[in-house]
This record gives sequence, C-alpha cells and structure tokens, in this order.
Amino acid sequence: MNSAARVILKACDDTSIPVTDGTFKPLKVICPDGTIFTAQRPSAISCYWETLSYATDLIWRALAPVLPNRLPAGHSLSICGTCVSGINPDTGELFIFSEPQAGGWGAGVDKDGESGLMCSDDGETYVVPVEVCEQRYGVMVDQYALNITEGGAGKYRGGFGLIRDYRATSESIYYTGLFGRFNIFPWGMNGGHEGSRNYLMFYHNDRQVGPLSHVAQYELKKGEVVRLHSGTGGGYGNPIERPVEKVQIDVKNGYVSLEQAVRDYGVILDPITLAFVKFSGVRKS
Repeated sequence: MNSAARVILKACDDTSIPVTDGTFKPLKVICPDGTIFTAQRPSAISCYWETLSYATDLIWRALAPVLPNRLPAGHSLSICGTCVSGINPDTGELFIFSEPQAGGWGAGVDKDGESGLMCSDDGETYVVPVEVCEQRYGVMVDQYALNITEGGAGKYRGGFGLIRDYRATSESIYYTGLFGRFNIFPWGMNGGHEGSRNYLMFYHNDRQVGPLSHVAQYELKKGEVVRLHSGTGGGYGNPIERPVEKVQIDVKNGYVSLEQAVRDYGVILDPITLAFVKFSGVRKS
C-alpha cells in the first residue's frame, strides 16, 4: 500500500523534484490489518503485484477528479503476467520465458490516452521481442497488433491495448497467465466511457476456450494458439464533444468503425470518402 501511495504522490507533485527519502517524508498511509492490501500469514499472496496495482488504482481514482491535470482516466492496470514453457523443437531443450503485457492508458483532460504502454506498477520487465520468441523458444508469434475494440470513447479517447498470439510449434507448450481488470473495466472521467477488459482466449484444434482472466499450466498442443488481449483505457469528456476531424482520422486509421462514429460520437460519415455528412440525433450542430 505504501508503494502504491508513493507512485501516485510522484504523479501528483512537481516531477522535477528528485526522488529521495525526503520526498515521501510527509506521506502517511493508514490501512487496517486484514485487508487484501495488508495480508498476513497464512493468507495467500501469490501474484502480489496485482494487488499493488489495485491499491494504486484505488488512490488514483479517488484523487483524479480533483487533480485532472495530473491524473488521467483509468488504464489497463494489470501487469498481465505471462509465462510460457515447453521443449524447444529445434534443440530438444526445456525453454521458459516470462513477460508482462502492455496495455492502453486512459485519456487526460487535454489528450488521448497512450497505446501499448506498461501499467503504472511495472517498468523493470519487458515484453520479449517477436524475433527472440521465434528464434529461441517453441512458439510462433502470429500477430502483435493494437487491440481495436469498443470502449474508451470520449472527447479524448482512451489508448488501445494490444493483441499477441502465441502458436505452439513444439508438441506441447504450457501457458500460465494472470490478467487482472477482467470484471471491472478502466474507468472514464467527466463523461468519458469506460475502457475494455484484459482477457485470454485459447484456440484448440477442435474448440476455443475463453474469455478467461487467469490460468496455470494450461496445455496447448502443436498448432494451437493462446491469444492475449490487453484493454483500452477510459475516455475523458463527453464523446459528442470530440471534433469531427478527429473522428474522421480515427475512422480512417481503423481505430473507430463507422457504426461507432455514429453511436458514440454522433458523427455520420460517407462510407466511401469518409467526408462528414451530418450529425446524428444524439448530437446537435
């Protein structure tokens, strides 16, 4: 809990001030024993970093309405910890790799959210590069792309999460993952819409399983796929206040569909030229 409070304190104060013990001397964290943030033996604390993220988000959401120039809307939050293991089909040796996943950040008072960034409580671990995955381990990365999905609409829209596919190239691989922010989506601010969830999908040769938030030692046979989805951040401000020009650019870039442009932003565009046609009933000129 103390670490979470320090993260938010630094986001709220003068960022030019160096980080020292003195920076946090005025900070006092009061949290009773026996909560998920103050677990004591014999409580289970596996994947404790997810709880740290929840504590950060709790303080963040409480302060964001009074510090909108410092704190944006909610983000993908979870580290989305991933671990893949198996036998390398080329060398016959055991392989194992572990990584976080990047996600979407919430929009701010004057900007769209950032896409494909690590969550607030991670920064010392990195996503394994595609080329390294395919060269050293028994997997193929079928895709690594922005997760263009509904959610995060606003005068300033939330940033996008990512989609990453791992296809087993060895006889079998085992996947372990914990994707938080599965049930409670990134929150919007000042009329902005909430973002989207993090989740896992498994594509077997004869069926698909998901969406799921977490699995342990989940087996995939050769040719089967695990697809990792990280969420979109929350939006900021009423979506119908987003300038038409920005909606047009979003549609052109494939970030927003023509249907979403009408439903969320009240903007009707020509389906061929993307020229502005008129406002829908939810938005007046």
